[in-house]
Amino acid sequence: MPTVSKRLIDSDLLRRHDVNGPRYTSYPTADRFVEAYQSLQHVQALAQRGTAQPLSLYLHIPFCEQLCYYCACNKIITKHHERAAPYLSALETEMDLVVESLGGHAPVSQLHFGGGSPTFLSDAELDQLMASLKRHFKLLPGAELSIEVDPRTVDVARLAHLRELGFNRLSFGVQDFNPAVQKAVHRIQGHDQVAALMHAARSLGFASISVDLIYGLPLQTPQSFAHTIAQVAELRPDRIAMYAYAHLPQRFKPQRRIAAELLPPAGDKLAMLSNAISGL
Repeated sequence: MPTVSKRLIDSDLLRRHDVNGPRYTSYPTADRFVEAYQSLQHVQALAQRGTAQPLSLYLHIPFCEQLCYYCACNKIITKHHERAAPYLSALETEMDLVVESLGGHAPVSQLHFGGGSPTFLSDAELDQLMASLKRHFKLLPGAELSIEVDPRTVDVARLAHLRELGFNRLSFGVQDFNPAVQKAVHRIQGHDQVAALMHAARSLGFASISVDLIYGLPLQTPQSFAHTIAQVAELRPDRIAMYAYAHLPQRFKPQRRIAAELLPPAGDKLAMLSNAISGL
């Protein structure tokens, strides 16, 4: 009987196509966007769409206090929280422009805060941002309101505040529970810390709790990552989002702090994926 790895992909294909590239988390992928698409075309597309159908909105909060070496996101690393204020002002201006282009206040069925670290914002700033969204759009009853959470930046009181604001879905950035891997990528957070937050989130009534994991990080092995998978499974999240790490140091400067020789080979990465699929 073939192994899970064999069913997923032929080993010859794996050797031939072992290259790094963008993840298909959006379409078109980021490297397919072109400068030829101008702001006027965007305005025209919004006007044509109008307000008849519900929107799905994504708000990017780029700020983080600490750099994660694997990160390829659009981010601003700073401990100066006052830098968020002009960004929030710019977001409100953009909402004004979107509403004007749509021709009115469109209904919203899905809202997601990503980053960066959205929980970089203070409670007051989150209040301000949600109030602005409600002025510009109509959040539908039962809308999915989700936010990415850095476990290092929240406590139970912050989770309670997010719930009061209407968020009903959380995504915890875990990546890996192995201490050596966490040290190698400069993101240290304990299993017990995450477990306590997830337990609190359930008690607060969040409808969905997701955990983000990355395989292919430095010092990971199939055995160590299988242990992380087992630890995550014990926490019983509603969803697991698992991504392959793409090492592109020529494009993403923070990744230059990761020594290529510490990265697992392609076969080990496939084994991590296979073990995760079979283990879950």
